[in-house]
Amino acid sequence: MVYDSYEFGKYITELRRKDNLSMNVICEGICDVSVMSRIESGEREVSKLVQDRILGRLGVAPENFENMVFSDEYERWKVRQKIISLIQHEKINEADELLEHMFVENRLTERKKSVEDLDAILEMQFYLAMKAQIKRYNNADDKELRKLYADAVNQTVAKFDMDKSLKDFFDNKKFSIEEINLLIEYGRYISVTRGVRLLKCIITYLDKNRFTDLAKSKVYPKAVYYLYLAEKKMGMDKEREINLLIGLSTDAIECLRTASRTFYLYELLEMKMELISGKRDVNAGLSVHSMGDVSVDDKYMNDFGNTDEFSLEAQYIWCRNMLLAMNEIYTRCGLRKDTFEYGYIYVDGEVYCIEDVIRIRRNMLNISMRKLSLGVCSERTISRIEKKSVKPQCAIVHKLFSKLGLSCEFSRTELVSSNVDVQEKLVKLKNYINSGEHYKADQILTELGKAVSMDIPQNKQVLTRISACNDRTQGKLSELEYIKQIKAALECTLPYNVAISNSEKYLTDEEMSCMCNILVSKKMDVPEVRQCFDALLRINNSREPYINSYLSMYEFTMHIIASHMGDCGRYDESDLMEGIILENTLINRRVTVAAIVLYGMLWNDLQRKNEKIATSKDAAISSEIKLCVIISNFTKNVLRYKFFCKRLRTDD
Repeated sequence: MVYDSYEFGKYITELRRKDNLSMNVICEGICDVSVMSRIESGEREVSKLVQDRILGRLGVAPENFENMVFSDEYERWKVRQKIISLIQHEKINEADELLEHMFVENRLTERKKSVEDLDAILEMQFYLAMKAQIKRYNNADDKELRKLYADAVNQTVAKFDMDKSLKDFFDNKKFSIEEINLLIEYGRYISVTRGVRLLKCIITYLDKNRFTDLAKSKVYPKAVYYLYLAEKKMGMDKEREINLLIGLSTDAIECLRTASRTFYLYELLEMKMELISGKRDVNAGLSVHSMGDVSVDDKYMNDFGNTDEFSLEAQYIWCRNMLLAMNEIYTRCGLRKDTFEYGYIYVDGEVYCIEDVIRIRRNMLNISMRKLSLGVCSERTISRIEKKSVKPQCAIVHKLFSKLGLSCEFSRTELVSSNVDVQEKLVKLKNYINSGEHYKADQILTELGKAVSMDIPQNKQVLTRISACNDRTQGKLSELEYIKQIKAALECTLPYNVAISNSEKYLTDEEMSCMCNILVSKKMDVPEVRQCFDALLRINNSREPYINSYLSMYEFTMHIIASHMGDCGRYDESDLMEGIILENTLINRRVTVAAIVLYGMLWNDLQRKNEKIATSKDAAISSEIKLCVIISNFTKNVLRYKFFCKRLRTDD
């Protein structure tokens, strides 16, 4: 996806027009209309921070993007991510100290006075949002928190005044997830009746406006849960109110299932169970059971569920089992089950320093400064860029990136296209492959091949790789043919021997995915498999300190590596890696790979027992697999669900 210069402008213009939104609605509180017009026409470069907020107003979440920023912005980004990580790990005092250092170091008060410094407003809002969160953790009084949240909202939300009509406030406005989150938090510290009305308006707004699944999952469940708490304070005694909240909790949980996230999931499950238990018509049939009291097998998905396709009793049992599963996995990792912080609102996808990327990629390819500079700039300019002593023009960076086999866009997903429909089709394609609907996947692949330029190496790389994966799953390719095709996809942008070398590396997500896909074959007698294993292990170990902003790729690659280690009898090393993945994925409220990680550790333990190796674990095999079944059912991963059900039958 293209989000740089003119292409970024074209993309947001297309998104805006698709929703019939005026320019001033999107930019209100961020910049004036003249600046927004220049952004859309490609005449004004803006930072990633501003790009993300504009995209956020259009309902797009930033995590799926691979981002390039200049060194000054990169350093400020690292500090913000460190603050988030400290709060997530409940190192509150350290977070507070770093936050105050950021405030002073970034001269936020002074910079806010400049109308040209668009970042200053957004950085100030981040500062106030984190300060409020820290003070809330330390039990500050409601009045202080209400003022902090009001100040935070006021940074970007024009005419924010809760004394006015809430309907007027929400009409003709577009809010990003960050802004909605702050409004939800503000609603906790005003009168209960007005807080209820505010939360209902937010829920209606989220239902009526277009958001990506991931973006909506960050705030919709929270708004529903806080509404429930407020309604409880007022006293819920009407059947209609209870049914409404049951319906909202169902929608919120489904929102999380679609995104494979667990923001406020533990709270929502308890909420729904309590509401169902309070209904006179079903209360007599419900009691507290352990997970083992219900048959968890290949009929589980048909007999129990979260939606109104199932009886209230069946929904209650489904919620209870998922609650017990969450309790089990969070307890194992020594983590809190409740969602006590909102750093996940601000966690980015991968972000890289442009100057570092140029230096690393040039050295990887063994290109001299002189050769790289030809036709672009002076050799001295290359040296100064790599030393971060000059900020180059974007046009120069684009040309250098092209020579280095990189896309010229500074923020992008897999396919280079500003076409909104292309991005939506890519999501469908991945869902079809994950659900085993290969015929539909083939159709989408054909459509995408016609819709994007295959002259762009990155597009050819993506579609070649995904096509090979889909063909392998259908048995159309042998393992050796599959590896050959994936290797060819990798070499669209990078020579294979460079990718596996021992040098310091910058690889794109797609290049990493190609290497992972080679590793998936598990044919350790094939040189490419061993080489990719070693290379990926080195790369991931070097990136582990930045795991929060690298988590999606870390999960994908390191689980495959951990699985290989288990296959090679390196069970302790495999368990250690799986444990790191599980802990970090749970901290960030993700469950995408939780089931396969748990199964990987179970497999290691079974091998130890077969080989009569002592183990401190003694989990029942069937209980562990049932855990995997329940989690796979939650994430709607039908293929994994069927695999675990089959494994459960084998064990029985």
